[in-house]
Amino acid sequence: MNLSRCGWMILALGLAGCNRDQIKVEQVPKDSDQTAQAANGSPANPHAGMDMGAGMGAVAGQPQLKWALPTGWKEKPLSQMRVGSFDAPGKDGQTADVSIIPLATGGPEMELGNVNMWRAALQLPPADKAESEPVPVGSGQGKLYEIDGKAAGRILVATLDHDGLTYYFKMRGDDAVVREQKPAFLEFVKSISFESAPATAPAMAGADPHASMMEPAAANAPAASSTPLPAGWKELPPSQFLLAKYLIPGAGDAKAEVNISMMGGTGGGLMANITRWRGQLGLAPLSEEDFSKQAQTVEVPSGKGTLIDMTGTDAKTGKKARLVGVIAPDGDNTWFYKLMGDEQVVEQQKDAFTKFIQSAKFSNAP
Repeated sequence: MNLSRCGWMILALGLAGCNRDQIKVEQVPKDSDQTAQAANGSPANPHAGMDMGAGMGAVAGQPQLKWALPTGWKEKPLSQMRVGSFDAPGKDGQTADVSIIPLATGGPEMELGNVNMWRAALQLPPADKAESEPVPVGSGQGKLYEIDGKAAGRILVATLDHDGLTYYFKMRGDDAVVREQKPAFLEFVKSISFESAPATAPAMAGADPHASMMEPAAANAPAASSTPLPAGWKELPPSQFLLAKYLIPGAGDAKAEVNISMMGGTGGGLMANITRWRGQLGLAPLSEEDFSKQAQTVEVPSGKGTLIDMTGTDAKTGKKARLVGVIAPDGDNTWFYKLMGDEQVVEQQKDAFTKFIQSAKFSNAP
C-alpha cells in the first residue's frame, strides 16, 4: 500500500546521574535498531542510584513524561505505541516487561474490556467487573489492576487519566519476577511527571501489545487515498493515531465515521483488537468459537483481511450503533479499517466501505 519506511519517532535518553535539568531528545529512524544511550549527569541528587528518563508522546503537543528509573531497570528501544519501554530484572536472568502507553480515554465498558484482555493474555476467563485499587501516579490518583495468572505469569497495570488521555503503565512477566518488582513498579509510577511538549514534535508510529486497546498509529500528515471517495463521504482531519478519517452523514442527525489506521507488526493481535472494538460498543469479548462463527474473510490489496460486523451501544454517546471493521496484515504491518455509527447509515454504506478499502491506496503511510 505504498508504504514509506522512513517514519520518525522520538527517543529520550536516560540520564545516569538523574539530573532533572539534563534531558537529551534525539530523532532516530523508525526502523533503527539503536537503543537509547545513557549520558553523564550530576551525582548529587535526591534519587541517587536511579536514572531519570523522558519519553515523548505519540503525537505533536502530547506531554513529555519524566520518571525516576528504579535500580537495575533498563530502557529498551521504543516499539509501536510505547512512550516508555523497560526491562525489570528478576532472579536467574529473568525479566519483566514494562511499558507506558497513552490511549484515548474510554468509559466503564472499556475498563472492563481492558481487564478481560489482560486476563485473556494470562489464559484466565473473563471477569464480570473490573477490580482495582487506588494508587499514586505522579501527582495524581490512579488505579492499580493486578492479574494473577499463576503459571502463566502476572500483570500489573497502573492507569492515570491526564488531559483527555489514559496512560497505561504495565508490567508483565513471570509471577515471581513481578511480585519481586512490584514495590519498584509502584515507586516508578509515583515518580512520573508531565512536561509540555514542543508543538512541532513528530508523531510516533506503531503500537504496543497491550495496545490492543488503542486506535493504531498515524503518519505525520493525513494520508491521501488515490481512490475517489464514495458518494456522500466527507474527508475530515485525522485525529490522534489515524491515517485517514471520513464522515458519512445520514438522515437528521444520524451519521457514521470511517477510521483508517496502520500499526507495525500485528498491532497486538486479531482477537485483542476485535475485543477493543467490542468494548467501544459495550460488548463482552468473544470466545474463539463465537469469533470463528462471526468473522468473515475479505479480499484487500495486501491479500486477505478479517471482517467483523457487530451491533451494540456506543460507549461515548450511549446510542445504538453498528461497527464493521476489517483487519488486514500487510507485510510487517497491519491495516485497520473501521466503519461505525448509526445502524441504518452503516447498513447503507457497508458495501461502499468494503469496496473502498479493497481498492484504496494511501500515501504518507508510516
